[in-house]
Amino acid sequence: MRTLQMLQAYLQQTWCGVEFAVWVKTRRDRHMRLLISADDGLSGRPDDYMPAFFPSLPSAPSSSSSLPAARYDVFEKPPDTYIRYVLSTDSSALVRFRPSEPDQPLALTDGPLHTLGLYLCLLEAEETIEAKDKVLTKLIESTRSIASSLDIESVIHDLIRNTLTVIPAADAGLLHLYDPELERLVPKAAVGFRESVIHRFRLRVGESIAGKVYLDGKPRIFHTHKEIQAAMADLSIENYQHLDDAKELRHLHGLMCVPISRGVQRIGVLVIHQFHQENVFLESDLRILQDVADLTAVALENARLYADTKAALEQTAKLTEELKAKHDDLVKRTQIHETLKRLSLRNNGTEAIASALGNMVGKPLLLIDWLEQRHYPPHSELRELFSWDELTLLVSSRLHPRWISVSDKTADGWPEQPFSVYIYPLANGSVFLGCLLIRADSCTLSDLERITIEQGIAILALDLVKKQSLSSVFYKRSHDLFQHLLTAKGAELSHQAQSIGLMPGATYLCVHAMLLRCYDLAKQEAHIHRIVHRWKQLFNGWEVITYGFHNQLTMLIEAASHAHPRSCAEKLGDFAREWNQQEDCQIAIGVGGAYSGLEQIAKSFEEAKKAVQYLNNRNRFGVVRYGELGVNQLMINQTAEDMAAFVRDVFRPFWENRAKYAELEKTLLVYIQCSQSAQETANELHIHINTLYQRLRKIEALLNIDFKRPEDMLKIQLACHLRTEAAGAL
Repeated sequence: MRTLQMLQAYLQQTWCGVEFAVWVKTRRDRHMRLLISADDGLSGRPDDYMPAFFPSLPSAPSSSSSLPAARYDVFEKPPDTYIRYVLSTDSSALVRFRPSEPDQPLALTDGPLHTLGLYLCLLEAEETIEAKDKVLTKLIESTRSIASSLDIESVIHDLIRNTLTVIPAADAGLLHLYDPELERLVPKAAVGFRESVIHRFRLRVGESIAGKVYLDGKPRIFHTHKEIQAAMADLSIENYQHLDDAKELRHLHGLMCVPISRGVQRIGVLVIHQFHQENVFLESDLRILQDVADLTAVALENARLYADTKAALEQTAKLTEELKAKHDDLVKRTQIHETLKRLSLRNNGTEAIASALGNMVGKPLLLIDWLEQRHYPPHSELRELFSWDELTLLVSSRLHPRWISVSDKTADGWPEQPFSVYIYPLANGSVFLGCLLIRADSCTLSDLERITIEQGIAILALDLVKKQSLSSVFYKRSHDLFQHLLTAKGAELSHQAQSIGLMPGATYLCVHAMLLRCYDLAKQEAHIHRIVHRWKQLFNGWEVITYGFHNQLTMLIEAASHAHPRSCAEKLGDFAREWNQQEDCQIAIGVGGAYSGLEQIAKSFEEAKKAVQYLNNRNRFGVVRYGELGVNQLMINQTAEDMAAFVRDVFRPFWENRAKYAELEKTLLVYIQCSQSAQETANELHIHINTLYQRLRKIEALLNIDFKRPEDMLKIQLACHLRTEAAGAL
């Protein structure tokens, strides 16, 4: 400080050879502080140099000078002389002179003393200017920091440190922000505290000094430990312990707290503490602290805006990347779709599409056509992984893609390295069309592979549906041709037979079937398609024409020596049992007789239809040959209800008292079963023949019949036949 140097030089020049010391006390000082001393042995501690009598001096001395610069009093305390200056209302100074010789005179006239007072006033003004300049510099620095940095943690800490620099009485600072979720004031930044502890300090709104400032928005300043203790009386024990652990509160003897607001909304508080500094807080310090709090609010708002802007930019960048990825994905989809579509439009076939798809994916691939029971490509190594039954269990009821881990065996029987198979079903609504098998080393597919497969699946499904639609058109045409064949006569019959490929002298039999309990028309059409292809495989070389129409199927077989009607019925029986066990609908199949000549085809077809009608009227499924119906041929058109009523009428006398007549009913059934042989019936029932005769007479009386009368015997035989055929259902 230049004024201090000038003051020291003036003292040395004016009072040469005299020891001197200067103390000052401004409004910020709690005690007088040593400013200048000509004694090299002084330690610099104010208490060592303060004269004992000084505190008892009058607070407002009567100046011996009339000059307005500074009022002063002169006091003698040999060997020292003291001059006390009152520089302003809150500032004073004390100058001590000590002659080096006892009798050395001191020139303490008004002129030099007045000049000395001017220097002291100038020194106080210089300190005030430097303090304000320091405040302004730090505020500018804080403003620049807010404008130049987006690191909110660093900016807030710098603001608190700068505040502690420009307010000499402060040595610790704490910033609280309100957390709406916790409903507490939470420390955001701390300087001069143990941060690991202070962050546990959580204040309710209205609690202690900071809580009250946040609640009412009024700044507060405290100068003594007693004042602070009284204001913090409602601080919770837990918070007091956390705060005391962070900094010993017994040393706290000054505090200022101001609100931090964003517009009219309070968002936190800024607290400045005095623990060890000798200075005192001033009202101007409170205004400076409020300015810093306002800058803090700006910094927080900038941080919020920056965070929002950054989040918006990140979201925009993310959306841009997603749009780019979707655009690239769409371009790839379009290219793949166009490639596969060209193959489909050229009618190159399902195998060509599957082969092209496999080349695009770059992995072993197998397409399974569920409707025609075929594999594409037909010689793929994946064909041996699963049987048709296993595939039925795996995918026929699951219309979602899935991964399956497979461990095959080597030729020596040792397990190979396991691999994964991706099974992607093909469906048209509720109709299962087939699936795609893709071999991979792990259960992952790249985006390009996934896109390729999805596009390929759509094209393959479309191709399979197209094949099914073409087959339906072909079946309709086959149905019309066959129906025309059945009604044709003479030359027209020969012409129709020749167009189908029938030989005039060959033997043919017809098979007719009906799908029952299938209520989904799309599934019904798919089932018809599957059955037709299955029958063509079973009767390859035998069948002449096979088609489906609505829920019915028709097959014409050339009955050569190796195609006997019984063997055909056995093959169809195996098929029907498998179908009725696995599928969601049932099938009833009738087999007509084998006849030579084109004219007999219509007869065989009618027989096959009647056999199906026989099963349908009795709610049965499976296969039946018309020739095996026997007497049932006469009752094909009778419903199950009509036949049940006939049986009830005959057996009613037995059933009216089952406990009494059960033995007679059993005897009648065994008697008819044994072809009315009395001896065989008695042996079967383990009774004496006379007992049998007695039972037969009771039966005749009860049923009002005569076994010797033919019409009665026919009625009983027919009733027993239907009774046995019903298997106890009546």
